[in-house]
Amino acid sequence: MAFYSLGIYIRLSQADFDLAKKEGKTESESISHQRDLIQRYIQSNPEFAGMPQQEFFDDGFSGTNFDRPSFERMLDKIRIGEINCVIVKDFSRFGRNYIELGDYLERIFPFLGVRFISINDQYDSNDYKGTTGGLDVVMKNILYDYYSKDLSVKVSTAKRAKMKRGEYIGGHVPFGLRKHPSIKNKLELDPEAAGIVRHVFELAINGMKTAEIAAQLNEEEVVTPGAYFQKTHPDTRKFRNTTEQMSWNSTMVLKILQQEMYYGAVVGHKRKGTEVGWKHSIAVPKDEQVIVEGMHESIVTKEEFLKANEVVRKMKSPSSRIARDYPLRTVARCAGCGRALQYYPRLKRPYYLCNSSKYAVETVCCQEKMYEDVINEAVWQALQSLFALSNELSGRLKKKKAALGNDQEAYRLSIAEMQRKLTKLNTDKFANMDRYMSGEMDKTVYLKLRSEMDQQIASLSESITALERKLQAVQAEASDEASTVLTNIKKYAGEKQLTNEMVLAFIKKVLITDGEHIEIQWNFSDVFLQYLKTE
Repeated sequence: MAFYSLGIYIRLSQADFDLAKKEGKTESESISHQRDLIQRYIQSNPEFAGMPQQEFFDDGFSGTNFDRPSFERMLDKIRIGEINCVIVKDFSRFGRNYIELGDYLERIFPFLGVRFISINDQYDSNDYKGTTGGLDVVMKNILYDYYSKDLSVKVSTAKRAKMKRGEYIGGHVPFGLRKHPSIKNKLELDPEAAGIVRHVFELAINGMKTAEIAAQLNEEEVVTPGAYFQKTHPDTRKFRNTTEQMSWNSTMVLKILQQEMYYGAVVGHKRKGTEVGWKHSIAVPKDEQVIVEGMHESIVTKEEFLKANEVVRKMKSPSSRIARDYPLRTVARCAGCGRALQYYPRLKRPYYLCNSSKYAVETVCCQEKMYEDVINEAVWQALQSLFALSNELSGRLKKKKAALGNDQEAYRLSIAEMQRKLTKLNTDKFANMDRYMSGEMDKTVYLKLRSEMDQQIASLSESITALERKLQAVQAEASDEASTVLTNIKKYAGEKQLTNEMVLAFIKKVLITDGEHIEIQWNFSDVFLQYLKTE
C-alpha cells in the first residue's frame, strides 16, 4: 500500500461570507462543511487510514488568483516532500483560474509526484494517468472562471446603481456625519462633530493655512476625528494608538476641506479594482466618480466648500513648505507615550509639545514646551561625537572582516557539497521514476526508494537552510551594516548644520522627556555598537 501524507485545503471566499449573511448562516458552517466532507471521504477510503494529515485554510481570499498565504505554505511543504496528496472539496476551492489550475494538474503535481483529489468533481489524478479524461476538468474550470468574473460584474453593477441613486454604501462615515438610524444607506449630521467641521471651513475661508488651522485647533483643545471616534465608539480599536487620535495636523485639516460630502453630496466609485479577484485598487479620476448632490443636510454650502479650497490652493507656496521642513519632523517622539510630538512653527522660537494629555485621563507625558533649538543642539552634538570616531571605526572594521572571512568560506564549501548531494538525489529520483514508468522497476521497489530519497532530500534541504542562515549571520557580523554606517559618517561629517536627511541616515527615534532628558535610538543594531566597545 502506498504511503500518503495528506494536505487538506479549505478556502473561504468573500462570496461565502455574503451567502452566509444572506441565508442567515455562520462563517464556521461553510468551513465545517468543507472539513466534514473531506474527512468523510478520507474515512471512507481504506488506503488513507492512519495517514498523517495537515490542514491549510485561507480566509476571505478569491479563487481567481493563487496568491494566498496558506496555499503558499502548502506548496512549500509539497516541495520538500512533506505532502504528496492534496484533497479539496471541489475545483473552485482550489482555484477558479482554469489556466493556472490546469498547469498544476497537468505539469506541476505530476512532476512532484503529488496526487490530487477533488471530491465533488469526482476527480482523482491517479485515475487520469495515461488517459484523455482530463478534458472535462478543463471545461469545468472555464465555467468556474466565467462565473467568478460574471459575479464580480453583477456585484459592481448593483453597487453602481445604488451610487447613482445617491445611496451611501461605504464603510467608515466621514467625520461630522453619521448613518441614519432608520433609513438604510442614508446619512445625517452628527451635531457635535459637524460644528468642528464648520469651524475648520470658517478658519480656511478667513485665510489661514492648513498648518495654522491645525495649530489653532490644538491650542483650542478641539477634539480630533480619531479621538472623537474613540469616544463615540469605545469598543473599537480604530484610530487607537495613532497620532491622529491626539493632535491635529495639516493632512487632517486638508482631508476635511476636500470632502464633498460636507455640502450634502454622496460620493461613490472613488477607487476601483485592478483585476477580478485581486484586492489591489487604484484611485478613480474625479470626472469618473459618482457624485450625487442634495442627499442629506449639508454642513457647509457648496459655495463655502469651493471658496475654502480656493483659498487653501492659493496659500500653498514654497515658503510654507520651507517652514515645515524641520530636521526632526519624522523622528521626534514623546518619551512618555511614544507618540509623535506636535510641532509648533512659531516665528520667535519653534517648539514641540505632546498633546496626549488633553485626551488621556492619566498620562506620563510632559506638558511643557520643548524648544526646537535645544533639542536640535543635543542631537547635533551626539552626531558630532559619532562622526569623530570614523577613522577608528574604519580600522576596527577592516580587522573584523579579515577574521570572519575564514568562517564564511567554510560555510560556503559545506553548502556547495550538500547542494551537489541534493542534485544527485533528485537526478536519481527522477531516473527511478522513468524506470518505473517504462516497466523496468517494480512498483513496490520504486515506492520504497522514492520514500527513502524523499527523506534524504528533506533532511539535506533542512541542513542547507540552516547553514545558509548561519552564513547570513556571519555576513551580517562581517558588517555590511557597519560599512553602511561608516559610509554615511564620511558623507555627512563635513556638514555644518542638522538636516532631516542626516537624521534619517542615523536615527530611528528621538525620545524627548524635556529639554534636558533626550534619548536617541540609532538606526544601526548592537552588532555595530560592538565596534565602538571592542578592539
